[in-house]
Amino acid sequence: MSLASELQQVRSIDSGDEGSSSINTPSDSTPSLLRRISSPIISDLPSIFSHLRSNDSEPMVKNSSGKSIMKRVLSGNKSSDSFGSSNSISSVTSPVLDKQSINDSRVAPNGEDVKPLEVDSNITKSIDQLKIPSIFQTDGLPLLKVSHKSKKRILLFIDLVNFSFLWKLAPNIATSNNKRLSMHGSSQRVHEFTVDDIKFVYTHEKGTNYREELRISKEFETRWITLIYFNQKKGNLKMLHLIADTEHDFKRLNSAITTMKGLRHHLATEFLVDLNELDEAHMKMILNREIPIQQKSPTKEYLTFSDILKYARRLGISINKSYLESIFNNVFEAHSDSVDLKEKGLNFEQFKEFVSILKRRDDILTLWECSCTDSSFGMNQLDFEYFYLRVQHEKYDSNEMDSIFCQFLTSDGHWTADDLNSYLLSSYANPIQNIETDNYFTYPLTDYYISSSHNTYLTGRQVGGDSSIDGYVRALQRGCRCIEIDIWDGPNEEDADSTDHEPIVNHGRTFTKPIRFANVVKTIQKFAFITSPYPLILSLEINCSPLSQMKVVKILKDTLGASLVTSTIDDSSTLPSPETLKYKFLIKAKKTSPFKDLIETDEGSFTTSTTTTSYSEDNGVKPIGKTFSLRRKTKAPKVIDQVSELGVYLQGIKFRNFSLPESKIYNHCFSLSEKTINKMMKDEVKKTSLDKHNRKYFVRVYPSGYRVTSSNFNPIKYWEHGVQMVATNWQTYDLGQQLNEAMFEGVNKKGYVLKPAHLRKPIIKSSKFFKMFQPASKTIRFSISIISAHQLSKPKDTDDIISPFVSCEIIGADKVNWDSPPMELGRTKVITDNGFNPIWNETFSGTITGSLDLVFVKFVVNSVSNVDKMDDVHPLGLLVAKLSYLKQGYRYLYLNDLFGEQLVYSSLFVKITYDCL
Repeated sequence: MSLASELQQVRSIDSGDEGSSSINTPSDSTPSLLRRISSPIISDLPSIFSHLRSNDSEPMVKNSSGKSIMKRVLSGNKSSDSFGSSNSISSVTSPVLDKQSINDSRVAPNGEDVKPLEVDSNITKSIDQLKIPSIFQTDGLPLLKVSHKSKKRILLFIDLVNFSFLWKLAPNIATSNNKRLSMHGSSQRVHEFTVDDIKFVYTHEKGTNYREELRISKEFETRWITLIYFNQKKGNLKMLHLIADTEHDFKRLNSAITTMKGLRHHLATEFLVDLNELDEAHMKMILNREIPIQQKSPTKEYLTFSDILKYARRLGISINKSYLESIFNNVFEAHSDSVDLKEKGLNFEQFKEFVSILKRRDDILTLWECSCTDSSFGMNQLDFEYFYLRVQHEKYDSNEMDSIFCQFLTSDGHWTADDLNSYLLSSYANPIQNIETDNYFTYPLTDYYISSSHNTYLTGRQVGGDSSIDGYVRALQRGCRCIEIDIWDGPNEEDADSTDHEPIVNHGRTFTKPIRFANVVKTIQKFAFITSPYPLILSLEINCSPLSQMKVVKILKDTLGASLVTSTIDDSSTLPSPETLKYKFLIKAKKTSPFKDLIETDEGSFTTSTTTTSYSEDNGVKPIGKTFSLRRKTKAPKVIDQVSELGVYLQGIKFRNFSLPESKIYNHCFSLSEKTINKMMKDEVKKTSLDKHNRKYFVRVYPSGYRVTSSNFNPIKYWEHGVQMVATNWQTYDLGQQLNEAMFEGVNKKGYVLKPAHLRKPIIKSSKFFKMFQPASKTIRFSISIISAHQLSKPKDTDDIISPFVSCEIIGADKVNWDSPPMELGRTKVITDNGFNPIWNETFSGTITGSLDLVFVKFVVNSVSNVDKMDDVHPLGLLVAKLSYLKQGYRYLYLNDLFGEQLVYSSLFVKITYDCL
């Protein structure tokens, strides 16, 4: 059957027929068009050629205009800096940083000197003329930096060449009334972070939680800005809380940040490179600014290969010199009649041709040619539909296919190779499929894996790390649905001897910094449902006095209001669904008395009355015949009834035995350390009881306290036994956290993934033993082709050209049988001296025995210094994905760095297929 005939037959199939049922469902039926930044097949480079010339630098113009400063001491801290008169700042005139300034100045209508940012003519089509106030390059903008420890005057600078922000403490300066502007001396230490390092910016009322946590009065809200950025040296997030002296200064700072981020994005899009790789000279060249020199160099009409090589290095193009030279020679020889042989160089048009060849994608060209009925015409619509259905394994949808084909069509009736690449880079070809269905979130809560965090308040290691509301913000924005709040008694600021304390959140009696519980709850309320609308579980670890606990209850009810579940939705003895509890907060709290008024239901489980009695979780139990008696203690209860009663659907009780009545209360939850559950799983009887329990009731597993560096366990072994809440340390991006985040990608980070059917069905009782309902063992054939990578970022500590290879690992399978012994190594060959567009075209294939439900694939792109010895390996980027979530066909996989942050411009191009035999 011909290709056209087969396509006509496919088109005649109704989308509801069985013939199309095996094709994967797209992640979004009407996705928005989102073209990823990556190299096109052939593209024009902006007019850089004309900027490869040197001009004399022009004199730097300083801004010495004075600004008024704050005159009132901030509230809530007696050690605050005092503020002088409005004339103080004018004396801060000497530049602090040894950085070149962008030349030229103009005067804005408000009388302020500004530095015009003259971008390349091609870039100005999409960017307006951008202006950065000159004070950021000369004297530095005076600001007040606020932290828990102190308030300090700083000077903030902007380095346009490196797209970075720099700050240092301001020097001591006497004011007109002989009061010091700052109580801290000047320092030569300069702190720096790039615009790419900035993850979040909170201003005005959006920064209220941070402002209140630092006890800064509301009058400074209109001048408040919080920057959360990634510290590359320490590998963690840092916060910079700033107060501008005036609202005008605030606007200047906020506008400068927005301008820098916008400019950074447009330049990277236009030049298709990671601008972090550029040096100062080339960055000035792109910005239409020459390197300031003493003598004017002659203008070059041609570029020699030496010039081209410098250009490639400045652009951060990690590629072999001989390959660049062969392209140069080919272009030169093709135009040898029009070039002076004595000069042997390329003019501007030939330089553009050189860049087009450099950026050409041979892998996409090959794919496009194989997908065309006749490549001399291009890819017609029938060709595309065959590719879409048979190669990409997408679901049949006639309207969708028509829309996509027209969306990317740039020539008359046929796709070019560029058009095909644009489609593959768009959200229509997203590599992760969405597994949600219409009724996906309508099952009881215990039927789901729930994205859970341990020690959510920490941003570092368990001992000595920082407690921060940013830990909650990050977890919620990444889809976490169960967060931990460890509550302790805080100091009484008015009376140190008083027993009336303000509840705080902290990691026990370690060296972590505390944060106020009230501020934590406000932050949670604000960010709870931005990423996911489904219920958020607050796991309360109560370590505070009864008086503080009463405050905890009041704060929760006052802040969360009607969204807080304080009573059951109905009289059912089964748990409600995530859909029923949309936009609701659930409290997990310890039950004060799990034995009071147990009532057996028709299903064999138990329920309790709302009456509670004093009970300590540490109480032991002694069996007497068929009854139970409590070993009473005189110790006061840890948890008061008012807190316990908030645990409507998650009542925490201490695990003693799976056969006891309390283990059948429909809303109970066991919290087990990894040590406890690991010991349990070594006993076949206990393991079977655990599996049976988890079909109807909650279990939460958390990392051992001995993991002082906040490392993580492998969560797969707990998911295999149906544990709903496998809590990981989100501040550590190791394999455990990588698997945890990958599990919830299939629901677009909504935080609830339906457990496999065999972990939800009841266990059949036979004789004296329970036989688990297990799925039939399957054999799955898979094939993963590592085709190419694009714009790989060099390690921060080296200037060497990248020599990359890719490792591929299957995680979670019962058994993997590779098709050939070399595949067992799980890595490609090394491509020497090419991190720009390396091509491997290597396939890893074989069979997986077992179930596909908990099988993951890990891709790591590495660079090696010594190819022969394969030592000194540097990981450049990685991706972990659940195999069943990965769409089949040709896909771009976007890489993360070693801290879980996305490498915006780096990708891996692969082909994936898998099927049950």
